Amino acid sequence: MPRTFSGNSREFAELIAPHGALLMGLAHKLCRNGGVEPEDLMQDTLERALLHFESLRGWSDGTRRAWLCTTLQRRFLDHCRRQRTESNEGPALELVHAPVLVREPRQWHTWERVSDEELHEAIACLRAPLREAFELHTAGVRYKDIARRLGTTPGTVGFWLHQARLELRSLLRPLATERAEELAA
Repeated sequence: MPRTFSGNSREFAELIAPHGALLMGLAHKLCRNGGVEPEDLMQDTLERALLHFESLRGWSDGTRRAWLCTTLQRRFLDHCRRQRTESNEGPALELVHAPVLVREPRQWHTWERVSDEELHEAIACLRAPLREAFELHTAGVRYKDIARRLGTTPGTVGFWLHQARLELRSLLRPLATERAEELAA
C-alpha cells in the first residue's frame, strides 16, 4: 500500500530549505557526466523525503542533512544501475522480441571479436601475479580473498587487475582490430 504525505507542505519546505543548495550542488556534481539530470535526481530525493517526513521532522538538522545527501547519492546510483542494466539487457531482449529500453543501437566493441581461446592464450601470457589475480577475479573471488590468497593487500589486487586489463587490451587489440576490418570488408 503506498504511503502518503501526512504533514503540512510549508513545514516540509522549512525542513528541506536549509539543505536545498547543498543537495543541488551535490546533484550537479554527481550528474556532471550526463545520463541523469540533476533536477530529476533532486526531485527523486524530495519524493523520498516526503515519504519519510515523520522521521525527518524528529531528527536534528545535521542528521536530516546526512539522510538527504545519502538518499540523493543512492538515487543517483539507482539511476546509473538502471541505465547500465538497460544498455546491457537490450541486445538479449531484442532476440526474444521483447520491448527494449535502450536509447541507441548497440555498438560492437573491437575486443568482442576475440574468441575465448584467444583470450585464454593472452591471459596465459600475463606476468604471474597479474595472471593469478585475474584468474581468481574472473572465477568470482572477491578482492579481499584474492589478497589473502596471494599474500598482499586488496589495493594491490586492484592495481594488478587494472594492469592485467591494460596488458590484455594491448595483446588482443591488434587481433581484434584485424577481425573487425575483415568483417567490414
